[in-house]
Amino acid sequence: MKKCFFFLLFVTTGSAQNFSNGFNFNLAWNDSTSQKFLPQFPIIPIPQNSFVTVDVDGNFNLSSKKIKFWGVNSVADGAFPDKNIAGAIAGRMRKVGINLVRFHHIDNGWGGYSLLKGVDTRSLYSANLDLLEYYISKLKENGIFINMNLNVSRRFTVFDGVIDADSIFNYGTEFAKGITLFDPYLIMLQKEYAQQLLTHVNPYTGKALVNDPVMAMVETNNENSLYRFWMSNQLKPITSGGKLIYRHVRMLDSLFNKFIADKYKTTANLQSAWNQGTVQAGKNDQIKNGGFEQVSSFNSDWELELHSPAAGTTSQDVSNPYAGNLSAKVSITNSTGTDWHIQFKQKTLTVYKDSAYTITFAARADAPKQISVSMMNDYSPWNWYGGIVINLTTSWKVFSFNIKALKTNIGHTRLTFNPGKYTGAFWFDNVSVTSAGVSGLNKDESIELQNIRRIDYTDCVSYSDQRVKDISEFYIKLQRDYFVDMINYLHNTLGVKVPIVGTNWTVGAADNASISGSDYIDNHAYWDHPQFPNNPWSQTDWLINNQPMVKDSYGGTMPDLFAGVPMVGKPYTISEYNHAFPNRYQSEALLFLTGYSSFHGADGIMMFDYSGDRKNWNSDWVNGYFDIHRNSIYMSLFPSCAFTFRNSLIDKSKNMIKINYTPEALYLFPKSVVNDWHAATGYDHHLALRNAVRTESYTSSNQTNFNSLPSIPTNPYKTDTDQITYNTSEGILTVASDKFNGAAGFLSSLKNTRVGDFVVIDFSTSDFGSMTWISLTNEKLSQSKKSLITLASKLQNSGMIWNSYNNSLNNNWGRNPTSIYPLNIKLDLNIYADSIKIYPLDSKGIENIIPAFIVKPSTKNHFMVELDQNNYKTLWFGVEKYGVGDPTSVENENGIPTEFKLEQNYPNPFNPGTVISYQLAASGHVSLKIYDILGREVATLVDEIKHPGVYHSTFSTLHSALTTGVYFYILKTNNYLSTKKMMILK
Repeated sequence: MKKCFFFLLFVTTGSAQNFSNGFNFNLAWNDSTSQKFLPQFPIIPIPQNSFVTVDVDGNFNLSSKKIKFWGVNSVADGAFPDKNIAGAIAGRMRKVGINLVRFHHIDNGWGGYSLLKGVDTRSLYSANLDLLEYYISKLKENGIFINMNLNVSRRFTVFDGVIDADSIFNYGTEFAKGITLFDPYLIMLQKEYAQQLLTHVNPYTGKALVNDPVMAMVETNNENSLYRFWMSNQLKPITSGGKLIYRHVRMLDSLFNKFIADKYKTTANLQSAWNQGTVQAGKNDQIKNGGFEQVSSFNSDWELELHSPAAGTTSQDVSNPYAGNLSAKVSITNSTGTDWHIQFKQKTLTVYKDSAYTITFAARADAPKQISVSMMNDYSPWNWYGGIVINLTTSWKVFSFNIKALKTNIGHTRLTFNPGKYTGAFWFDNVSVTSAGVSGLNKDESIELQNIRRIDYTDCVSYSDQRVKDISEFYIKLQRDYFVDMINYLHNTLGVKVPIVGTNWTVGAADNASISGSDYIDNHAYWDHPQFPNNPWSQTDWLINNQPMVKDSYGGTMPDLFAGVPMVGKPYTISEYNHAFPNRYQSEALLFLTGYSSFHGADGIMMFDYSGDRKNWNSDWVNGYFDIHRNSIYMSLFPSCAFTFRNSLIDKSKNMIKINYTPEALYLFPKSVVNDWHAATGYDHHLALRNAVRTESYTSSNQTNFNSLPSIPTNPYKTDTDQITYNTSEGILTVASDKFNGAAGFLSSLKNTRVGDFVVIDFSTSDFGSMTWISLTNEKLSQSKKSLITLASKLQNSGMIWNSYNNSLNNNWGRNPTSIYPLNIKLDLNIYADSIKIYPLDSKGIENIIPAFIVKPSTKNHFMVELDQNNYKTLWFGVEKYGVGDPTSVENENGIPTEFKLEQNYPNPFNPGTVISYQLAASGHVSLKIYDILGREVATLVDEIKHPGVYHSTFSTLHSALTTGVYFYILKTNNYLSTKKMMILK
């Protein structure tokens, strides 16, 4: 359902997260009114007999016109609202710009509302089907399409005829669903469900979904990839650390042996192919005191890293060693529940780029426990080379895994055992790190005996190229065959007329190849997804990092979301995205998604989620990580961002990079990409922060030479359209197109920086916020008669209590009502007008409820506007212009002044502060100083090199000894000199 990213946890003081001076801005769940200063989304009837298709340019098309989707997810209970409120929900969705709803987890088996409610899961629950179909009819009445998901979280039972169903790992998790891609009986059950759902006639529309244009797209499987499960070493028995019961292990083994037998016919042929390039394993063990027999050097060779309040000790134990006389014992007396809070490590190892290593050790524990083991840098940037998760018992077991180093690290690589999730005792022995050999066909394996083993992904570096190619091809082909079969069944047997996708959240080019036969491509991403140290989806035991994506040095979710996942000639959608609550930087999410999705030519966006709760629609509080319909930060930004995306107000990339793969290159990825999902395409994903990057073919005869790709962009990242700039050092994202401007991050860093047609003159605090400004007419912002500014910061529930140790609320989510942190921002708006009027809007978008105010130009076409949410308790400000201003006088078409000018300060007279504006037509040294009436210098405002543009300097007497009187300010630059008079009143 959701994509997790691993980040190191930054601990902060919990009490500091809350604010006390917030204001309430509750956007009503059932408000469908149309307002003058909000983007208009009128009902556009869905055609009766025209279906969404894919056009020759690879975009969604309806009735011969391109269509883009701004959507949300209705999840589990939230997909079955009561009939008396379904229409109101749909109307509010339409008002804020939603034209697509993705139905997700409607097959759930965890209780609550679902289509599968019986003892078995082979028939649809009619009462809930009725609620769902009524909801769909109301969406259709509002011109909102649907995306129907099929296999998401269904839990098959023994009453379905599924053998050993009670022993199968939780179907609702991504690592268990892989069996539904190859178990024939489970595939039959999926087709049966699809037939029941898609061909049932909706009594409220008179059409089955297969014949109803309200269905815009279909998804066969949510987040289901055999390749990803293999990459995570999960396609093996539960007793060996995997997720498969024995029956499914044997089923996969049988399928693999048949694949090998069909390809090679005889063991001799197989041996000839697999044994080419084999090398004996190396003997160069780097581990010091790996048997723990040397007492004197134990504490210098091995270190126990503790993160308070985690506590523990190490010792050498004489009782029951695996070999020799001693083993290492780690005794944990206090656990935080997070594995890496206690690390038993040796940190002086060396790895060389592109070299493979084998890590071997014996381990046991005082009770069955699961720990992780890894090889990584012992210093920032903490590069991770590989690792495994192992299940320990009270008996000694030998474990082994392989890594391939992507970078050289001499003397500062560490082997780390991470037992910090538990209290108790752990023992380790016979630890070694050697250079890896290369094996082919093992001596005991043969086609005739049907015992050819499926090797783990992390073991591929120690096997021959051909053996790796074959196991890769097997998994890719197996899941591709499933998707092709399912898509053909939906189209040709059931009569589905709209585009279908196989799955989403794939891990690189080899995995993407298996879904490349889909009608469109889909992906998921989350920033600061909650982490669950002990129990998955615990309601109380969770934490977040609470960090802003604008300051992430990698680029957050954007590089991996777009680099090469979209395909040439196919629509691209993002059906799940969120910056999860209670992250304090949520307001950045929509500008990131709107900006980069538009730039990369995405065809659909679906925020996750709208609501997973069918009852509490009118409660003014946020009680989950992902529900956004009551989160005013998200919902206030929806109208401007939805209108921008759906109407393509941000330009697509000018220079698309097209990537081609040969099958052989894909099959060999496991030997070059070992547990590094960022590297699973072969090139640096940061290219996607400058160019569109799409895959053209996975079956090309000519592999793209990745060394010939354009240079990797560096921070600050700017798109090739020059409309999006992402500065991770300053923590700022800006988007500047003709009809839409936006900024997100630490807005004080934008001071005196032009973003399209606005400049941030001052930002009252160093706090975080997001601002969008959109034209409400078909004109540029500088000429638009009506426009909307949205200003959003952060939101909290009343009485929310942060954990003082980590970033979590545990179960202290608070209550009604929500409050929003007020921002105070001063802007220079570039509008061709004689005056403008600012309308602070109420939570329905209505003007004249809050007093409006008139603003006169401070200079020609420049209006100094202060939006103080302490006074105007709103997130929306309507802007209306009067007159035509002077569209020819001060700036050329690029917004660069054509003359030098010093303006009269405003206000004047003043106390305690004023703003001095000036414009530069050329680069040069700028001096702006203030003098008293006797010619004595009293302040220097500017003394530096500046480039052409309009600038604003603030001057305050708040902490100075200046008295009432007349003063002068002088601007000197190039050959220009100008003096103005101003007056201080105290």
